[in-house]
Amino acid sequence: MITETLTDLAPIRVIEEARQFFTDEGAFHSATVVDESETHLTLGMFRSRLAISAFPDTEKTGRTRVRVSTLRRNDAVGKFMAFIGSGGTEGAAGRG
Repeated sequence: MITETLTDLAPIRVIEEARQFFTDEGAFHSATVVDESETHLTLGMFRSRLAISAFPDTEKTGRTRVRVSTLRRNDAVGKFMAFIGSGGTEGAAGRG
């Protein structure tokens, strides 16, 4: 399954947010980092893997396109995409 969204966060910030979202102590959807770079993160989860990539949108909107792919349906993907689409922790700080 491939899911995409756009965000105002820079690609490197998206990857940092993904790492925190899935690997921080107490993360609801626990995962371990399998592979990463400045533009992608591969995570191992129970019976699944997630591949997250972030890159400038080709439409030249100045936004970042975020793509998550997985072989199995995973509720964590929708939650992460909503989180990142709203600005991640930067967006949460602005609403608090």
